[in-house]
Amino acid sequence: MNYIETGEITSLHGIRGEVKVYPWADYPEFLEEFDTFYIKKNKMHYQRLRAVSVRTHKGMVLIQFEGIDNTELARNLIGQVIYLDRDEIELEEGFYFIADLIGCTVVNGETGREIGIVKDVKNLGASDIYYIEGKDGKEYMFPAVEEFLMGTDIKEKIIKIKVIEGMFSED
Repeated sequence: MNYIETGEITSLHGIRGEVKVYPWADYPEFLEEFDTFYIKKNKMHYQRLRAVSVRTHKGMVLIQFEGIDNTELARNLIGQVIYLDRDEIELEEGFYFIADLIGCTVVNGETGREIGIVKDVKNLGASDIYYIEGKDGKEYMFPAVEEFLMGTDIKEKIIKIKVIEGMFSED
């Protein structure tokens, strides 16, 4: 199996073992589609956790896991990163895992000139921001919005962008 991080268990919710998960997704409701999650037991092994219920509440995801029905058992999960089996996830066109974007080469979509490599992606509200390490060694922040994105090819690890004057130091 190929696991992908999807959030972190941050606290308890109520007294029946339900936990709050801080989701690492643009849309927390995305996690409501799944009933099987995993936590890492050690470097090589993951433990499967079956969800009895998954719901969103105030931007957090509340999960009740099978067999975890009190605060004492649930408390042991706080701080754990939860994972999904990547093979069970189907993303809509134009949506990508952050893990897949990191390491992509960013090129000027009009000239083909390499600009740099995506080092991180953060959502700052209005849109995702790609943190690009430029060929010049500088870090650039690029808004991942339709006006600037010309194409993303995850298989080839290439992101083509529209560059405007002054966006990067070499332009």
